[in-house]
Amino acid sequence: MNLLRAFGTAVAICGALIYFERLFRRSQLSKQTCVLDIDSLGTRRSREKIKGTAVICGGSIGGLIAARVCHDHFDDVLIIEPEAWLNSPDAMRVDPWNQESKRSRVMQYHSLHLLLAIGYKAMAMLFPNIEAQSKSCGLRTGANDTQFHTSGQKTCLPYAEYGGTLPKTIHAGRAGIETFTRRLVLGGDYKNIRQIIGTVTGVSRSAHNPEFIDEVTVRTSEGTQSIPATIVLDCTGPAAAGLKWLRREGYGFADRYGRNQLPLDELKIAYDQKLHYSTLQFHVPPELGRKLPGLPYPYDECGVIYSNAPDPKKENRCLYSQHLDGNFVQICFTAMGECDLPKTLEEAKECARSLVAEKPIPETFFKMLDMLDEVKDTMTCSQIRYPGSSYIRYESAVNLPANWVALGDSVMRVNPIYGQGCSKAIFGVLEEVLQYPFGEDQANLGVTES
Repeated sequence: MNLLRAFGTAVAICGALIYFERLFRRSQLSKQTCVLDIDSLGTRRSREKIKGTAVICGGSIGGLIAARVCHDHFDDVLIIEPEAWLNSPDAMRVDPWNQESKRSRVMQYHSLHLLLAIGYKAMAMLFPNIEAQSKSCGLRTGANDTQFHTSGQKTCLPYAEYGGTLPKTIHAGRAGIETFTRRLVLGGDYKNIRQIIGTVTGVSRSAHNPEFIDEVTVRTSEGTQSIPATIVLDCTGPAAAGLKWLRREGYGFADRYGRNQLPLDELKIAYDQKLHYSTLQFHVPPELGRKLPGLPYPYDECGVIYSNAPDPKKENRCLYSQHLDGNFVQICFTAMGECDLPKTLEEAKECARSLVAEKPIPETFFKMLDMLDEVKDTMTCSQIRYPGSSYIRYESAVNLPANWVALGDSVMRVNPIYGQGCSKAIFGVLEEVLQYPFGEDQANLGVTES
């Protein structure tokens, strides 16, 4: 009997531990991540939409996704985008690799770019037909297999956890992802979303309720105009123009500050990693691509080919390679600190050979580089010097307007080598911040994502 009682007690304790572990894990997922929030995307509470205009300041990826989320909550959504060509057919073409224009405000437009699986999952919730739409635009969806190696050693991925495969993503470059997102948002499926070309120069505090912004000032080719706003979203990217707008209207300051509060001028912190990277891009037609050795998947299905991040104590350079939309292959080298990065295919071969790693890069990778000699006349090189990471700690701010939101790079600019930028912008517009109508819980409409 004593043994049975002890066994029963042990089973009960084990069951209780498992239950509380799951409870704790779920609470931490809810508190620390946006994983559980994704399921609410694309839906809203069963009540009428909020009257008025949601003004999105900036029409890059973060602004476009923000507009799509606002579509579920507001009866009018306006994107204000400064680059004129983004209102032309060229900005929404089905073959973005043939675009005649280039984003002047997105320095990495033709450099290495990744969309994390969680970013794709959020987009799939917002755009239920995303897979069919991507196929019609020549973009491929597939397993988010990063082929990541740490100092040459293959990193274990959770195949078993996902039934022998991995969550999906879109295998496309920055130009492809942004153009595709613009087609989804502005292609006609969401009638209450519109875009104008202009530059936001400021916001106006409401005379009736100073805790709210009621207008946005925009400079267009036809002159300056004021646009009534029910909510304002700062999607201006690294410029973080919202700080300037708020300062002009007297927001963000107080006579006294609490223990964890800061004035607006002290919110920003920055760190410069001295990061720079060089992306070599080749047009590789399928007949050549299918012959490339060492690909982890058949060429027509392949995304990331190989990536290697050595021990930073021994080596300050990293290597990435992937197959993109339009039958392009990118070879990218990154470095923290001063050093020369490849600008030609021969230099890329030498640089890859010289990387210090515990396990050498597979010879098949170098054979692939040799085969790219056949298309080296198509090569382009994009070299970027990253301006450094920054974080505007809006959670420590005081007296912010209740209907103002900042997201993406307007809040935090992260190290790009981890491919988090666009996914982070998507996290910022998860509709936890937008699900409360005015008049019911106005406080929930203020602040920012972080």
